[in-house]
Amino acid sequence: MDVVRKNIQALGGRIGIQSVLGKGSSFSLSLPLTLAVLDGMIVTVGDQTFVIPLTHIVESLRPGIDEVHVVGGQSPLLDVRGTYVPVHRVGEQLGVTGAITKPENAVLIVVESDQGQAVLMVDSIQDQRQVVVKSLEANYRAIHGLAGATILGDGRVALILDVDALIGRWRRDGRGPSAFLEDLAA
Repeated sequence: MDVVRKNIQALGGRIGIQSVLGKGSSFSLSLPLTLAVLDGMIVTVGDQTFVIPLTHIVESLRPGIDEVHVVGGQSPLLDVRGTYVPVHRVGEQLGVTGAITKPENAVLIVVESDQGQAVLMVDSIQDQRQVVVKSLEANYRAIHGLAGATILGDGRVALILDVDALIGRWRRDGRGPSAFLEDLAA
């Protein structure tokens, strides 16, 4: 019980125990409203672990060599049923070393937000589970492209990707689908 109490306190919560002889025990658990739970896909990129919210994931695949195209030295494009979607190397975008660099050797995850689709290139998919979101801003500072962090069951810290912010930044920087499709048409 001490481990449970420490973990709950680390999240800013409380646990209470009431015991009545001959009747049993009652546990009450309270967590702050600033915590959220989301369903996420746990992925690795280099030596880092990330969580991608399932609400943004359309599909994941290991591409064939004929499904990924490079136009004019730009970032690769994935042919998703006749539509070319830009592939973003998560490791390169977030400064992670040791990540797979060739799309055909990686796992590609098609994600979607209000701003369109993109493809995230990751090394591997580890698991799918619910995670507790802990704000980075409350404990460190806001980081563009990250929605927060979570502590996995094995004690590792995983950063939660903010898919909306990442796609928005890529579009503003001219690395969105329209920039790639203009090159493709030329």
